[in-house]
Amino acid sequence: MTVDSKFVGVPWKEDVREITWRMTTNYAASLDDMNPLYFDEEQEGGLYASPMFPVTLIWRIILADRAKYAPPGLPYPQEVWDQLMHYTEYIDFKRLLRPGVKVRIKSQISAMIPQRAGTNIVFKFDVEDFKSGEPYYTEYVGSMLRGVECPDGGKGSLPEYQQTKYNGNALWESPGFCSQALPYIYDGCGDLVFAIHTSPKFARSVGLKSNVLHGTANLAIGIKEVINRELGGDARRVKVLAGKFTSMIFANDNLRVQLFERKVSGDTVDLYFQVLNETTGKVAVSYGYVKASL
Repeated sequence: MTVDSKFVGVPWKEDVREITWRMTTNYAASLDDMNPLYFDEEQEGGLYASPMFPVTLIWRIILADRAKYAPPGLPYPQEVWDQLMHYTEYIDFKRLLRPGVKVRIKSQISAMIPQRAGTNIVFKFDVEDFKSGEPYYTEYVGSMLRGVECPDGGKGSLPEYQQTKYNGNALWESPGFCSQALPYIYDGCGDLVFAIHTSPKFARSVGLKSNVLHGTANLAIGIKEVINRELGGDARRVKVLAGKFTSMIFANDNLRVQLFERKVSGDTVDLYFQVLNETTGKVAVSYGYVKASL
């Protein structure tokens, strides 16, 4: 199977979403992230959405309703899309989303990057206020088309940041656990619907031992710990978050968030972490990254 890069940069149909308090609080609660910033309705200015909440807005554009949003003539057949696996996440914030706002989502394929395992197709989402046009954030979602080649050499690139493999002692560690219920709770509360996360039968049909926790949940668990431990719970300080999904977390797996490096530069701090699946010994989220204001 092959793809080409001629649709890189071609706009997709815009989407418009209204952000409700139920959407944002359900998402945070699914991760047991009871940060008052997300739940205290009486705080000055009202509620904020978790910095990881944006992942809930784009799955239907990429997967569930792709035919509705994709540009006419997009030539990739269904068997190509069947190989899609979320690979990288990168969000560059201007400000956090909040319940009560209405947003416009502008989408495109921003890159096709040939790799040994297949082709990394990168989706770019510019999210702005529906009325004013003021930006909220830009999200880059890298998805591996496993076993799919890009003979024309590809086009475009991902945003760059320091990516270091850490083997030494962590600055701190935080243990965690994936209960049997968590994949279902995250799927339902985030409206991130895909059978590999909620159907053990389907997961086994594609070669897995059982259903798996969503990759964005793996990253969100790490982001939660970094915000609470390094930023005093103030998610409004987050400027950039990123990570690469390199292994899976199954029900009843033990995990550990590990912060390895903290670098202050000017008025920002760069924080580097990973999420380790202790049960398998594999790193579930590599190159975890948060840039935050001081």
